[in-house]
Amino acid sequence: MPEFDAETKVQDVDPAELDWVKKLVQLLNNALKSLLIYPSNNPLPKEFKKKFYQSLCEYLDKHDELNLGVAPTQLFYQGKVVHEDGEKEKGLAYVLHKDGIRELAFLKNLEPEEIDSLLEAMEMCLKSTDFEEDLVTLCWEKDFNHVKYLIVDDLLDVEVPSAEDVPDQWDFDRLYHSEIALTGEETSSAAADGQDLTAKYQEEETAKLLKQLKEFSPEEVASINRLLEMDSRYQSLDQFLFILNEILIVEKDLSELKQMMETVEKIFEPIISVADFESAAKIVWGLKRFEKLMQESPEQTDPLNREKIEKTRQVVDKAGEEEGIRTVSQVLNEKEITEFSPVKEYLFALHANSISPMIHMFGDLKSFPARKMVCEVLAQKAKDHLGLLAEGITDQRWYVVRNVVSVIGAIGSEEGVKLLKEVSRHRDLRVRKEIINSLFKIRGAEAGLLLISLLQDEDRRIRILAARGLARRKEKQALPSLETILEDDQFRDLSGDEKKHMLESFATIAGERAVPFLVKMAGKRGWLKRDKHNETRVFAIGALSLIDSPEAKEALLRLSKKRNKVIRQASQQALRRIEYRQIRQDDTTAAS
Repeated sequence: MPEFDAETKVQDVDPAELDWVKKLVQLLNNALKSLLIYPSNNPLPKEFKKKFYQSLCEYLDKHDELNLGVAPTQLFYQGKVVHEDGEKEKGLAYVLHKDGIRELAFLKNLEPEEIDSLLEAMEMCLKSTDFEEDLVTLCWEKDFNHVKYLIVDDLLDVEVPSAEDVPDQWDFDRLYHSEIALTGEETSSAAADGQDLTAKYQEEETAKLLKQLKEFSPEEVASINRLLEMDSRYQSLDQFLFILNEILIVEKDLSELKQMMETVEKIFEPIISVADFESAAKIVWGLKRFEKLMQESPEQTDPLNREKIEKTRQVVDKAGEEEGIRTVSQVLNEKEITEFSPVKEYLFALHANSISPMIHMFGDLKSFPARKMVCEVLAQKAKDHLGLLAEGITDQRWYVVRNVVSVIGAIGSEEGVKLLKEVSRHRDLRVRKEIINSLFKIRGAEAGLLLISLLQDEDRRIRILAARGLARRKEKQALPSLETILEDDQFRDLSGDEKKHMLESFATIAGERAVPFLVKMAGKRGWLKRDKHNETRVFAIGALSLIDSPEAKEALLRLSKKRNKVIRQASQQALRRIEYRQIRQDDTTAAS
């Protein structure tokens, strides 16, 4: 991908193509704003994302890629403005530009989950007030295959020249790709200071979004309207459940009770086969309410009542067995389902015996949104049944293991670390990456120790992710391991990105304690491999800029007066970074 130059001259662009790109960017903007205004389970954001993805794929089928230049308030296509944020608005251009992204590119064969992940990251940044989180970090962790971006990093430059070769105005503001992408096609699945726009602009933005419905075809508008309208056809089901409940309460004949429950049991398959998961969920919840009613009854010890409780439980258990859950997977694979809330509600209503069959769904389901939905269900259902997830950890299919690892992270229990440790050396890189993502979310010393062990992984990308995770956790027990890595004679020969992240993680965790070590590294001269040595010194200076202390600032001021131009310019740039960070913090404090 060519570097994006802010000074790129305006090129001649076919008007029809320019209009096409403008519409695509508008759809992207609509999707982002809808996420800021509506709750995640609302159908409108899903429709906007779907429309953007379909339209973008049509464009990419013809042009292979779409490159957008990024300015503070505008997006460009071949030098021409295709989007501009509204006045005083922190929108699409703002969220990309503020953390250093200067070009965004979508490539052919883009996956829908990549659009979901990108929009999710942008939404998080616009709603977040956490200075340690930014869009570049979030995108980097998403590991996109078909979304690329160029960013400005004011200190990183892979080929740092020796002092003698540095011109007077050597440019430290080089652009580079985020190229820590994990290899392999994802066949089975794969901080910001912006204010929350919802509170400030909700009514205005809602009106704007509704006007954008003209971008959709009449059929699509009708589909959206159907999703938003109240559906009264379930009133008859509610009446059925009420009558069933009354009959079960008064029924005295065990044979009649058994026959009735067998009839209810047979209802599930035809309902699920037509993807009517909302009705199926209502039936399950109705049965569970009846079971609870019987358990709380003064006559609960009565043999007849105990039989009613047992028969009711058996019906729900049957629905959650392997055969019933396999039917759910088949329906999700065969039918074009975009609204997963009813499916999620149904699966969540089932008993814990459904956990093992749901793990098998990861190997059966073809679509990423469906697998993601199962992850969300298991993250709730398996909280008190972590041991049942062990089955998925030992599965031979890497994508099943990765999804189960994701569930363990979502649960966030320290007990899950034992399961993650079993697969911490998994042969597939994607599983090990997901383990790190999960360890981010689990508190406790055991999670930290496992993350530290991954600093020794055979792949540099995993080592980098582990270092970033330790920095995010402020994991003090990682300092001895990081110091050992930094003091090793081979450290200077590591890749630039690995050195950068190791030093920054050390600075973030150690704080003021890191200042003497980093100053020594920044001032150390080397006669062999001088380019690599100077590169290491520059990264040490960058790490110093992350430490909010007078000692760090004083050290940078001294380094900024060195005769070595590389060290001098890097130190001056680091001081500007500290100043800019302070301005951002002051602005946020004033706004609040």
